[in-house]
Amino acid sequence: MTDEELQEAIKDANNDVKGLSSPPPSGPLPEHEVRRREIILLRPITLYKIQEARKQNQKDIELFNTAIYGLMTSFVKSP
Repeated sequence: MTDEELQEAIKDANNDVKGLSSPPPSGPLPEHEVRRREIILLRPITLYKIQEARKQNQKDIELFNTAIYGLMTSFVKSP
């Protein structure tokens, strides 16, 4: 992931978080929706960890968080 792609991913993840503030449907959320929302909240944090690891030249932490981010994104973006 390039720096440009990272900035775009941060923007996308933050937009997803903003989308959570829209009113939920009446009644409790299904379990899978609760998990999806939790992961949406964790995506920007993971991206900032990637960014910080790059600044500190910690390749192992960067690669670990990049893998985690990929899993999170595939879960959130799946139908």
